[in-house]
Amino acid sequence: MLARLTIFGLLSAWGQANIIKATTGQIQDVPLPDNFLIGAAVSAFQTEGWWNKGGKSESMVDHVLHTGHLGAIAYKNANDSDNAADSYHRFKEDIAIAKKLKLQVYRFSISWSRVLPEGDVAKPNMEGVQYYHDLIGEILKQGLIPFATVYHFDHPQVLEDQFRGWQSREMIQKFRDYARFVFNEFSSKVQLWATINEPNGMCAYFGTLLITAGLVQADNYDTYKCMHHITLAHAEAYRAFKEDKLTGRVGVNTWIITAKPNTTSIEDSFAAEVFNQLQAGSILHPIVFGDYPELVKTFTGHLRPEFTPAEKEMMRGATDFISLNIYAGGNVAYRDPDSTPETLPFSGGAVIVEKMTHGADFISFRFADGQGRRTENYPSYNVAPEVMHSSLLWTWQRYKLPIMVAENGISLKKGMDEKLRTAYYSAYLRSVVSVVNDFKVNVMGYIVWSLIDTFEWSNGYDAKYGIAAVDYESGSLNRSLKSPPDFWLQIAEKRVIPFVEVPQSSSSPSLYRLVTTKALWLAILLYVKQVV
Repeated sequence: MLARLTIFGLLSAWGQANIIKATTGQIQDVPLPDNFLIGAAVSAFQTEGWWNKGGKSESMVDHVLHTGHLGAIAYKNANDSDNAADSYHRFKEDIAIAKKLKLQVYRFSISWSRVLPEGDVAKPNMEGVQYYHDLIGEILKQGLIPFATVYHFDHPQVLEDQFRGWQSREMIQKFRDYARFVFNEFSSKVQLWATINEPNGMCAYFGTLLITAGLVQADNYDTYKCMHHITLAHAEAYRAFKEDKLTGRVGVNTWIITAKPNTTSIEDSFAAEVFNQLQAGSILHPIVFGDYPELVKTFTGHLRPEFTPAEKEMMRGATDFISLNIYAGGNVAYRDPDSTPETLPFSGGAVIVEKMTHGADFISFRFADGQGRRTENYPSYNVAPEVMHSSLLWTWQRYKLPIMVAENGISLKKGMDEKLRTAYYSAYLRSVVSVVNDFKVNVMGYIVWSLIDTFEWSNGYDAKYGIAAVDYESGSLNRSLKSPPDFWLQIAEKRVIPFVEVPQSSSSPSLYRLVTTKALWLAILLYVKQVV
């Protein structure tokens, strides 16, 4: 284990130096790898609207938000999701934006509650099915590649009423049936699939919302049980796809917060690796190797259900690629588990992290700012491309499967300098290329979150991730590009990443701190000692 930890530190340090070079000294354009895909994403619940029309039923997310009792985790406008961007009627406008930017991939999700409003494959809503045929048809007509997510949080509320959703094993078969229906309906047009968006985040975040809304009791919701069932559901859906001999590639979109150790101590390095395995490895490891990582079993095995031998065999190799949603980085220090329990500053991000690391009380986690330092707040506006670098490298070293960056983006408030958004894309794309070139990591492509401004869960419409704005204030919902399309057009036409400097007016640090010489030598000595 020490060997793996220390070699990861060595490679990360090397990569950080290259990123520094890419964001400062090298102001020339950086060529994209061959066959590298560029795209943008939306999701059904966050953009479609039309929540109870066209045959759609109330989803679990609709139900939680309609209670209006989300408490401190929710922000202004968080319950006003019913209309969203009205992409149910205006999807052609959205696709036209992607076409104008000359993007290659259009990632979207299919609403379970729109296609199977009763959660029953024997009772499909054909109006909803036709909507997605029309959507996919328009994507193809405009020369884009459709990348479909089968499930992005919005299962029918009836499944919660019947058996409490992902808290029950019944949900595994329900999802397999739903996914099989969707695969067979659309696979002739879609060749790139993700079964589930952020299964780790979904279980932690929406479990918290259900509790906060008063819909379930805290002692009656188990995040690890949800993650266990949802991982099995992905694998079952993957096997159904293969059994039906359909063509295409299938993965699962995993949210990853790669944490670095706060110091060069062995204790901090160990705590950081345990965090990474709990946060992302608990999803990725089972679908590649068939079981939880040893560190996960050691520290939280007593809190999780166990996979049966048959389930382990079924899960092993149950993905064609690894799909990652990459935003913020983390910083982890080791703490004495017998000391006074640590209380994180309250925020949605902090709550989610606590749920995903429950049982490993020696982990002291903070989000990392643009220079890798511990911060009390979610780093919304940082340009810290090392986050991309370390996430890709950590994943590649462990799983050696092709990687798709399925989401990456920055939320800027209205009035902030939009050049910062373009500088962010430039820096993070350069980070991807540095990993591909320096370590031969197989990265399939990069998908921006998001194409248009969307309903951003607890942040409502205040979080602006879109390349294009949506006029929610006036209610017109008109779309408009926030910046000239030149950056994306250069990528498409010249296959290079233009250099964009971070605006001087921005408070966002553009560089991530380098590992010190002392840390490098410590890593070398530990690695040599372990090998010998």
